Amino acid sequence: MLAPLRQAEAEINRAYHLDLRIAAYNFGLSLTESEWAEVERDLCVADVVFVIHVMDGENATRLLSALERYVERHRAVVVINCMPELMRRTRMGQLDFSQLFRSLKAATFEKNDADSVKGATSPSRAARLIGRVGSWMGEQARAHRSGKSGSHTQYLKLVDRLPSILRFVPTAGRLRDIKHYLYLFCYFLQPTPANIYSMVLYAIKQYVADERVARAAIEVPQPETMPTVAIYHPDAPRLFESFEDYRKWSARRAGGQKGARSLVPEETIGLLLMRPQIISNTRQHYDGLIRAIESEGLSVVPAISTLMDNREACSKFFIEKDEGSAKGRRGRASATKGVGPADGLNQGSRVSQIVSLTGFSFVGGPAMNDSLAAARFLSELNRPFRSAVSLDVQTIEAWEESGTGLNPVQAGMQIAIPEIDGATEPFVYGGMRAGGEAPVALEDRCRRLARRLRRWNKLRTARRSELRVALVAFCFPPNKGNIGTAADLDVFPSVWEMLNRLQAEGYAVEMAESPDALRELLLGGNSESFGAAANVAYRMTTDEYRRLCPYVEEIEREWGAAPGTINSFGGELLIQGITLGNLFLGVQPTFGYEGDPIRLLMARSGAPHHGFMALYTYLEKVFRADAVIHVGTHGALEFMPGKQVGLSGSCWPDRLIGELPHIYVYSVNNPSEGSIAKRRSYAELVSYLTPPIENAGLYKELASLKELLTAYRQAQDEAEREQLFAAIEETARSANFKTTDSARPQAVSGA
Repeated sequence: MLAPLRQAEAEINRAYHLDLRIAAYNFGLSLTESEWAEVERDLCVADVVFVIHVMDGENATRLLSALERYVERHRAVVVINCMPELMRRTRMGQLDFSQLFRSLKAATFEKNDADSVKGATSPSRAARLIGRVGSWMGEQARAHRSGKSGSHTQYLKLVDRLPSILRFVPTAGRLRDIKHYLYLFCYFLQPTPANIYSMVLYAIKQYVADERVARAAIEVPQPETMPTVAIYHPDAPRLFESFEDYRKWSARRAGGQKGARSLVPEETIGLLLMRPQIISNTRQHYDGLIRAIESEGLSVVPAISTLMDNREACSKFFIEKDEGSAKGRRGRASATKGVGPADGLNQGSRVSQIVSLTGFSFVGGPAMNDSLAAARFLSELNRPFRSAVSLDVQTIEAWEESGTGLNPVQAGMQIAIPEIDGATEPFVYGGMRAGGEAPVALEDRCRRLARRLRRWNKLRTARRSELRVALVAFCFPPNKGNIGTAADLDVFPSVWEMLNRLQAEGYAVEMAESPDALRELLLGGNSESFGAAANVAYRMTTDEYRRLCPYVEEIEREWGAAPGTINSFGGELLIQGITLGNLFLGVQPTFGYEGDPIRLLMARSGAPHHGFMALYTYLEKVFRADAVIHVGTHGALEFMPGKQVGLSGSCWPDRLIGELPHIYVYSVNNPSEGSIAKRRSYAELVSYLTPPIENAGLYKELASLKELLTAYRQAQDEAEREQLFAAIEETARSANFKTTDSARPQAVSGA
């Protein structure tokens, strides 16, 4: 809201000469003591205070006490969509939320709640209405915890009808301030630049008793309304409330504009956008990503989604339905209510992938996370689901300078919660710059994400016989005997089964006769000629390496001049592996720091060695793989230096994986490191079960022998030990163990 607030400040001063100053602070950021001093100075002179979307944390705690200190100064404190303690600080004339909430038991929305506001002209009903409005996010969370269906749809209907209803509410007594709060709430929920202008002007007119305000004869427009869900495009003249309208506009655009494409479902990306950012014109980051995706030859359906639930937008714009069928009607009802899988949902998808740019959970928004409902819906939709990251609660500069990457709030809200819904590819694509008023696109990151989406799309649409796939096995510690090791996985039989499956599904794969033959192919070949642990499939010259890899100079600062001493021979870099038709089975090189391999992960600087970088350069730019599959738990790529989460283009895992779609065959019993693979190398995990191992114990004579040995070790008396030893010998003979006289103890002390 920063950009429309600045615009409103300038326009109000120009129109009414009020000498208005709006001091705006982002409480999602960690404020320094000097910044808090500025907040305090502004609070102590403010006439009107708006507190919006402040949920918790240190900032909220400090704000609570500051509002209490300056309570006599402020003419109005308007709190919207905040934690309950802050909501109770709302004071506007005779309206005091702390008293109101004590007298009301907030009720959930029932089916006829939107109709009940027709009677909002009575103080009691108006008070109940404002109680519902003030606690709607909490109601969503409580409904979810109790297992009840959410009230989001009814709430949206109520919001749409409020402006027209409020015209008939009297402006007298207690109703006057209730009406004013609801008007401000209506302006806020439709945060167009015009509505933000009106929201500020309305608060000034009603609560600032100033001569300048009295002389200005202020007229405040009614709230303008925008669609709850719609399709947005930066080149379109308007929002589209139906997919058919957007389809027609896209067809006209494709016919007359170079580079524009029609909406072929398998070449179309569905984007979920935050509604407030679209209608408030703070959407440059969205525009940058949309244009980057289209520049890769893909189409987009950028759907504006509601704050609390993405299913409505997905159902309306991403799914082709038979509108007249009962099955389709059941699907729409189910998808809206969230009571189960949407029957008939996947009658025809209009998109090949879905990318959420909202920064919240798929179902629940900021109030809660209903991952079960999200999983049901997305499983029925049956399309890959990604969640990209806009830096909303930290600046781009803070993220760039941070060794950690995303701060805890960003990581929890925009990485961990979407992962619970099944989202992958946590790419940072935009955010707020320090001192900025609106999010901006990070062009290099948008371009990288768009290319990855195009690569994923190719895997869905290309002929299987044309696709080139790379599998990477591990070798740690580095020697022939350790090639193909992984935690709880028999690698070569597993790879052999994968090759069989790929060949059966149409991939151009040359098969080895057996897992053992596959192992021999990889370990043998020309490996002895180069003193290598595995067959050398490709020899990359230093000149080629420098031409293909843009990071050579940085690596040389850590490891010396290319090609270095690891995975090199005679001035060339050795790519170890075997080519089997359109499939390459390679061996990931060593970390480089064998004594302390975690050193790379913990280092603030550092880089993979030339041999490591050369393998991934080869896969993407020489072999031209369409996807890479790492086989088993786990390799070293995701542990290379860089940010812990929310990687940038300077992080080595991001550089190594590049634009390659990444699939990781990973043990199901290691979710913590699996999360690292997902977050730091953009991996899609395919889990394998750990072997079923049980303590077998001992049987028959062996169990007796164990008991005798235990007793012998514990015995202190020499005579008892002699007897036990004789029994041990007899039991050992019956169990087919050989004994010798030299085993007999000569003395107790020597036993």
